[in-house]
Amino acid sequence: MMGRAFVPWLPVRYTGNMALPQWLTDNWFTALQSFAIVSGFVFTSITLRRDERTRRIGNLFKLTASHRELWSQFFVRPGLRRVMSKKADLSLEPVTEDESLFVRFLILHINSAHHAIKYGLMDAPDGFDADLSDLFANPIPRAVWQSLRHFQDRDFIEFVESHFPHGGERVTEA
Repeated sequence: MMGRAFVPWLPVRYTGNMALPQWLTDNWFTALQSFAIVSGFVFTSITLRRDERTRRIGNLFKLTASHRELWSQFFVRPGLRRVMSKKADLSLEPVTEDESLFVRFLILHINSAHHAIKYGLMDAPDGFDADLSDLFANPIPRAVWQSLRHFQDRDFIEFVESHFPHGGERVTEA
């Protein structure tokens, strides 16, 4: 038995002296089973990848619908226009309840998007960082953020505050 390779845990033995057609004749069923198992793994992998892509796109659609619903309030209710004004002077006119509520909903929306991106449930939309920088360049969103900041987790605080304009003062009133 010197010329034969024997591996005790394999149900099929192939020796160098054996011709491939003879080996296939003797072991066709085992070879077919192995091929079927490997094919099953490949097709399962492809299906899982497609399902993941579909879920990510579905999550993006849901986030977009929430975004559209939230921002439609901005356009329907003229009293919210000041939220995006860089000239809003909070010492002359403090943040109103409607403005505060709108920005709170924005922050909740951003938090949901941030966590979905962080955990790989969706990709960050193009311009996401630029939108956040534009939002937090305004006094009202920064003021409302300061009132909500202590309710947020550390990771989200760092994420949001990384979008504050450089050199911008922190607003501490809400």
